[in-house]
Amino acid sequence: MSGEDDFFGNVIKSQSIGEAFWARAKSRPSDLLMRFALSPHQGAQGEWQEESYASAEPKIARLASFLSTLGVGPGVPVAIMSQTRPEWILADLAIQSLGGITVSIYQSQQAQEAGFILYDSGARIVFVENEEQAAKLAWLQAHPCPIPQRDDLPESSARIPIEMIVSFEALETFAGCRLLRQIISDESLPSEAPKVPASLSRDSVASYVYTSGTTGPPKGVIQTHGNHLANVAQAAESGAFALNGSLFLYLPLAHSFARLIHYLGCLTSAHLALPAVADPRSSRVDLSGVAKDLQASSSFVIPSVPRLFEKMSAALKAKASSKGLQGKMLGLCISNAVATYERRMTGGSLSILEQIIFRGLEPVRAKVKRQLFGPKFSHAISGGAKLDPGVNRFFDALGMTICEGYGLTETCVATHVNRPLRRKIGTVGPPLLGVETRISGDDGEILLRGANVTQGYLNRPSATRESWDSDGWFHTGDVGSIDEQGFLTITDRKKELVITAGGKKIPPTSVEGRFKRFSFISHAFLFGDMKPYCVMLLTLNEQELRSLLRSAGIQPEPGQKLSELAAVHGMVQDAVDEVNAGLS
Repeated sequence: MSGEDDFFGNVIKSQSIGEAFWARAKSRPSDLLMRFALSPHQGAQGEWQEESYASAEPKIARLASFLSTLGVGPGVPVAIMSQTRPEWILADLAIQSLGGITVSIYQSQQAQEAGFILYDSGARIVFVENEEQAAKLAWLQAHPCPIPQRDDLPESSARIPIEMIVSFEALETFAGCRLLRQIISDESLPSEAPKVPASLSRDSVASYVYTSGTTGPPKGVIQTHGNHLANVAQAAESGAFALNGSLFLYLPLAHSFARLIHYLGCLTSAHLALPAVADPRSSRVDLSGVAKDLQASSSFVIPSVPRLFEKMSAALKAKASSKGLQGKMLGLCISNAVATYERRMTGGSLSILEQIIFRGLEPVRAKVKRQLFGPKFSHAISGGAKLDPGVNRFFDALGMTICEGYGLTETCVATHVNRPLRRKIGTVGPPLLGVETRISGDDGEILLRGANVTQGYLNRPSATRESWDSDGWFHTGDVGSIDEQGFLTITDRKKELVITAGGKKIPPTSVEGRFKRFSFISHAFLFGDMKPYCVMLLTLNEQELRSLLRSAGIQPEPGQKLSELAAVHGMVQDAVDEVNAGLS
């Protein structure tokens, strides 16, 4: 039986993620589960460590046994506050083995934001990455956390009870927690695969993933084992993910797109490659280090948000415009490739000289591809936000394939994706197997239905009724069209949600409201959709501003614009700093 046949059988027949994982581990224990780069504080920089299913088994088993002594079992939520790293995967698999519910919290979220998720989900056991994350829990234990209004639940505040903290890194300033490495090496705990609860079914809840709304607090999407397993099978069947090599995973595992990659690596014949942890005390992500590890990982498929490809294309163009022989050669390579590509796309023919130059520059294009993505790179998957078609065409001209896809947390996660041999740049591709897509005749809204589509939000009955209709269709809030070949194009968004190029979802009304609390700011407008970061356009309340300046003993010169005063710039900067301090 081949590895792929093996995994398809496991994924299709299994009732839970834990069951599918342990069946996979039992059938091929020597297979590689993941590889991860080491940083100086973990070992020699540049080296990679491997984890097979067999070597991971006792670690996951001991951790699951430890969690079971704390009462973790079917339906019990456990939170993880960490960037993507091997320990995140081990913790999640231990939780899933017991039938617990994984509650993912972004490492960038503030203490109050994390507190709301812990309160709303009911998670009382928390995995933290390091000192930075533990400090948030320390704050929550010392202060009541504000709980905003949710549907018909009133605004309140509450202390967040935390029963156990397990840390990935050693903590110096936080007592009362357990260290993960000590738990997974504790030989007094059983090291054999735990028995997955027979009561689990595909309808059992596997995870709560919180997604931003246009107004109000985040909503916890209820994702079942069936949702996850269906999407793993759908994504694998599509051919967009090579299952005979490694998938590079650097995206935050708090995001559903990264979780799909995680389960593809753990439940199929593929395996994961993870970048090094940059800092043992903080959750800072070293993007230059990630880029180096990406190249060194020799991964087949690179899943990413659009921002990575935007930065790569900008860096290539900047290097091509530099002085020196290398810059000129790269500039010639890019201009020739782009011109050749455009000629072919418009149906034009190439002269003999152009063909000779294009073929002669093949080694340069191959070197660029290898330096960016590594020697075994097949293609990239772009998701989480809209990819600029111009960026996609730029890489396509250089012989690097990017397959754009689409999905939402509520659809757990992918619903459409371009395939390496079947794609249309500017679209998000045809639907995955079993995903029904419909365009509303009223406003062109995209509606989705399928085994991967979730059925609601935690503690949010009104929001659930607004997004899911009685026939099970999820109303995405996105507007689009489907061509005659089934390719979906996203044309607009009904929701006001801003999604940056990095895939960060930001409710603009909430952020704008924080600025308008300052008396000297009359209007605020957030801009950042599909951009690398957000900017805020502010208009000033001149009457209030003059009053504040007089109180500070500052008198503008006759005819001088208030916006030109250094004092006003300082007031605005102070407002920006104050608002930013409360945002992720």
